[in-house]
Amino acid sequence: MTLTELLRAVDIVAQAGGTPATCEALARESEALADMVGWASGPIDTSGELLERLASLQEDLQRRHAQTGEAAVVLLHDTLTDLGRAIARHDEDLDAGTAGDDEGEDLS
Repeated sequence: MTLTELLRAVDIVAQAGGTPATCEALARESEALADMVGWASGPIDTSGELLERLASLQEDLQRRHAQTGEAAVVLLHDTLTDLGRAIARHDEDLDAGTAGDDEGEDLS
């Protein structure tokens, strides 16, 4: 499952609900994507839009849980948190690495 597919599926669960099995399957997909973030050769979210989308979905999931008490939604919310953190950390590490490469460089 791609990140875009995951976000669409999570949006459906947040808006219309989903079975515990669906939430758990999406949580596993989210974990798998978080594990693969480090393999990306470049930044994943240079504009910050992806992290904003993840935050918005998390808010929707929180509302869904408050309305329905669906416990599996909490698991999905938490794995999205981990995915967002992995992406942010990856991009920050790349930024720090790039900045470090330029420091002390003699351009004369």
